Amino acid sequence: MKLSSFILSTACLALTGCGSDNTVTHTSNPKSAAMPVSLSETKETIRFDINTDYQSLLDQVAAAGLTGVSVYVATPGWSATYTSGLANQDTQVPLSPQHLFRIASNTKSFVATLTHLMAAQGQIDLDSSINAYLPDDITARLPNTGTITVRHLLRHTSGLKDYLSVPQFWHKTKAEPDHDWQVTEMLSYVYDEPAQFEVDSRFDYSNTNYLLLGIILDDLLGYDLAIAIRQQILEPLGMTETYYYQREPLGAELVHGYELEDGTLKSYRHIKLGYRAADGGMVSTPKDLSRFFSAFGKTQAPFTAAIKAQMLNNLSTMDTTREYGAGIVRKTEHSTFSSLSGKVAYMHGGYNNGYISRSYYYPQEDVSISVFYNRVFDRHTEQDKHKMVENFREALRAKVFAEL
Repeated sequence: MKLSSFILSTACLALTGCGSDNTVTHTSNPKSAAMPVSLSETKETIRFDINTDYQSLLDQVAAAGLTGVSVYVATPGWSATYTSGLANQDTQVPLSPQHLFRIASNTKSFVATLTHLMAAQGQIDLDSSINAYLPDDITARLPNTGTITVRHLLRHTSGLKDYLSVPQFWHKTKAEPDHDWQVTEMLSYVYDEPAQFEVDSRFDYSNTNYLLLGIILDDLLGYDLAIAIRQQILEPLGMTETYYYQREPLGAELVHGYELEDGTLKSYRHIKLGYRAADGGMVSTPKDLSRFFSAFGKTQAPFTAAIKAQMLNNLSTMDTTREYGAGIVRKTEHSTFSSLSGKVAYMHGGYNNGYISRSYYYPQEDVSISVFYNRVFDRHTEQDKHKMVENFREALRAKVFAEL
């Protein structure tokens, strides 16, 4: 989710041959990271040479303004964590592999997994209408709730309007930046709004779907869904660096995430928007998040073949490279780098003010690549920097496969 715009952009896991004795950590803090250059003004083109070393790639993009970047790579032969830049620009604290980032919509993958686990346990019927699970005071204010099923929420085919697309919502977030949002309050911004399309007629990514899923799961469980995610997903996977923000205490420091607002670089570290919600409330590290997508790709517990098949069934087209299932994205790489083009990954993606996270697992090659950073560039007003970061992510992935 994004706070200052009306437009929503949208540990090594027992890998074969990958053990703790060949896991290394690299960090760097280039001095220029504290004073990012303005590529939008200079029109400078940043090119990334995949023949250079990993740390140099990170240092280059951090020096060009990315504040901080944390990367985890695991292949069948080796694994490593790399960081560069800063966790806090005011105090100049260097970024470390243990620093937490908000992973935003990657949370949906965990919520979707929990929903399928509960379905396998007989606690919820994915094909029942949401009328069966939501209180009347909510369903009376939303369209088609007798037709929309839990599965439609999971797959973003409900037709419900995205609350993040409502201008009045953003007016309040800007007027009251310290407001402590409650889930039902966020949901209220789409009350009495018409359906965007007929149920199950097409895909349209709407955070409202997962707000509702969170309300449903909390009620069915009778306790906080964060507890169930910890017990049924995080603990079985050994994910010791992942937490549900505002639902449980954090075990490490959350980095500051930065964006420009009215010409000033602003930290969104303390914003309380929606982190109790099920559409984007979790925090993690690149290494820890890679455990989740790797387990999904390998069909390791808590995933079963049946659950994995349901999450990947009847994929919807998002764009030319991505297809959406139930909380999982299957990405087919289209790249100018021959080493990367054609590779298929399981992933999601997370974007929140000041934070972006991408974690990819490539099942055929048994490769994990996670990239987190804490400076977000506006694709409209900072086009050159925004493109620079996209090029960096692509070059990094291409380098991994070029070296296999």
